[in-house]
Amino acid sequence: MTQEQRIHRSSAVADRTPGVTDLSRRNLLKVGFGFTAATTCAAILPGLSGCSSSDKLAATGMKFLNAGDVAMFSALIPVVVSDVAALDAAQKKQTINTVLNNIDAACSALVAHQQAELRKLMDLLAVGLLRRLLTGVGDWRAASPQDIENFLTRWRSSRFATLTAGVNALMKLCAVAYYVLPQAWPAVGYPGPLKYVFDAANS
Repeated sequence: MTQEQRIHRSSAVADRTPGVTDLSRRNLLKVGFGFTAATTCAAILPGLSGCSSSDKLAATGMKFLNAGDVAMFSALIPVVVSDVAALDAAQKKQTINTVLNNIDAACSALVAHQQAELRKLMDLLAVGLLRRLLTGVGDWRAASPQDIENFLTRWRSSRFATLTAGVNALMKLCAVAYYVLPQAWPAVGYPGPLKYVFDAANS
């Protein structure tokens, strides 16, 4: 396991209890404050984003994530969570789809102002020109794992707190949305809920 994979695994293992809402309001506000100016500029410069209004609608089966968000997280998940990258093609596709649904549920469960701050980050990364300048990634669907790794490393080690907060939010969404899946629990040493607690909660 590489150093970066250990970093990504430790980020996921940090919260072993099921739940995908452990994104602090303070971190989300850091993200939003730093990206507001950039997203505003993108909105007022015609043709900069290359996105139509329909691109901002939720993707099929999603409540919060749009098509661009789905493409981004589909590229991020197998890099942030090395266990997913190790699956065969069919299992990998199915797992990514499940994790995407968990991420969408987590984002949908946030209160309105938290959603707004997270949306600023996602909208910024949907703007082709700004995305290339800030992350080095041209198209999420064509990005290689190394491209994504370079982006994550660049933002994690940035001297700008806004970028660090942004990448931490994205990575936590990917990691926690995967590690709440029962098949992922053995990898982090979580034995699952006590039987009597599970039975009581589902009775």
